[in-house]
Amino acid sequence: MGKPILLLRLEGPLQSWGTRSRWDVRDTAPEPTKSGIIGLLGCALGYSMYDPRLEELDRSLRFGVRVENPGRVLVDFQTITDFLPTAEGTYRHSGVKTAASLEKLRHDPDVIPATIISPRAYLEDAAFLVAFEQADNNRLLLDECARALQHPRWPLFLGRKACVPTRPVYEALTVTYEDLGDALCRHPWSWLGARATLRVAQERHLQAFVEVSDQTPGPDIGQRQDTIRTNPARVYGFRAVRRFVVDFPSSRGLEACS
Repeated sequence: MGKPILLLRLEGPLQSWGTRSRWDVRDTAPEPTKSGIIGLLGCALGYSMYDPRLEELDRSLRFGVRVENPGRVLVDFQTITDFLPTAEGTYRHSGVKTAASLEKLRHDPDVIPATIISPRAYLEDAAFLVAFEQADNNRLLLDECARALQHPRWPLFLGRKACVPTRPVYEALTVTYEDLGDALCRHPWSWLGARATLRVAQERHLQAFVEVSDQTPGPDIGQRQDTIRTNPARVYGFRAVRRFVVDFPSSRGLEACS
């Protein structure tokens, strides 16, 4: 019997997993961020945005993701009209930055809110397999998350509230695999997209990423700044990630990874 592994499926018309989403420009990473998926678990569990339990959840779970279908990047240009905060800690209105308090601005009849164009990036028609294992090799926290994903306290979304999933997010809580890497190598491939049959015919490999210790050596080790740290500035911590390639599977399962 292997380690308990919690598996999630992320599919939808649009997803967005920002890594540098500050102020006007909102980007997306090519695959889900750990902070984004911990936030999804927080929604299921009923945790608020700045709940310190989110950081505990982040520290207690190791994270991995396999790209079932990379999708395409779509950029939408949206407009926002409001008293908009700036990086300097002031507010923008009518095209001018000011140091006045937000409450004072809102009650001044001569002040007009600013309107800006905000480019927002999304992943269109992407699909991912996400895996979690508990750092202490226990499963009590995974059991709690599995129950919450099946009966979420709040609606679940894929990075942004407008990005709704098109299949159940919860896949399984299993002891079939030895660890995260083994789960990402051997768990059956699945994508419900319209071009799934074409992808099976054309592709030979899938990309996968697994969280590792900071001391893990190797040329495929990189850093991601997407671990949750509870603070008003929403500054995130770093984690080490190993990238590897999985032989493209049939829906019955995977044969090998390298």
